Amino acid sequence: MKTEILITGATGTTGQYAIQHLLKKGKKVRAMVRVMDERSKHLEAQGVEIVQGDFFDIKALRTALDGIKRAYFLYPFQDYLPKAAGLFAKAAKEQGVEMIIEMSQMGAEEDSTSPATQNHVVTEHIFNWANVGAVHIKPGLFAWNYLGFAAPTVADHNKFYYPHPEAKYTIVHPKDIGEVVAEILANNDIDKHIGQSYEISGNQVYSAEEITKSISELIDQEVEYVPISVDQWIDAVKDHPTVNEFLAKHLKEFSAEVADGRFNKTTNVVKDITGHEPRSFQEYIEEHKEAFFSNKS
Repeated sequence: MKTEILITGATGTTGQYAIQHLLKKGKKVRAMVRVMDERSKHLEAQGVEIVQGDFFDIKALRTALDGIKRAYFLYPFQDYLPKAAGLFAKAAKEQGVEMIIEMSQMGAEEDSTSPATQNHVVTEHIFNWANVGAVHIKPGLFAWNYLGFAAPTVADHNKFYYPHPEAKYTIVHPKDIGEVVAEILANNDIDKHIGQSYEISGNQVYSAEEITKSISELIDQEVEYVPISVDQWIDAVKDHPTVNEFLAKHLKEFSAEVADGRFNKTTNVVKDITGHEPRSFQEYIEEHKEAFFSNKS
């Protein structure tokens, strides 16, 4: 059996979950990684074909896409997303790729003031124009963000700081994103997916107070929610290892988009595509509970 599925961002969270799900389904997978390290060796040990490549190296992209029919385009949260998408679409078109799933975001609309969100909008159009079988997945807030936004201050002094106490938003478990991607890539009837935009939600929407309550219950300690200004929030989280400079610059506009209700929704996408209900935010926190205790005696 030839390898016809490529996962980029293969050592990232959703990329790894997509690969694991594809392997369970008996699919051969090629993974494009930026550097060869222990993570890529771990994938290789599981039978994954590894290629080293960079999104801005057209020759490397051609090599990665050689013989590939379906691909997951997962660019890291950095600038120059449209440029990477343009090069990837060009190489994919040359290699005869029939479907590309690209990671966008819920609320990616033309009126966004966030440069990062604008990049997603442009990227969606690039893949549509390239006619490479584009499928857009648009998740809500990523659950792993709370390992940077909440865990450090909960672990240190039992407080969760966040602006916009009135806002409500859905939070998505990365396993659900990975499984949605894998199910689409493995589907025999790709025509029903090509051209679609799938908004991926969790099982409910949350306010900051409800997030705080969920964390309190799971770690069995009282956690206090403290509303703060957007500028205070950005200043507090910008130096955490999970928050890079580009993300920090994005947060001001992004928080306004969260507040205006763009993420205040649930959808049936996870259930319709994977067959199971979306995993909850509580499940994610349970899996990473130790992060909320790391500084406690």
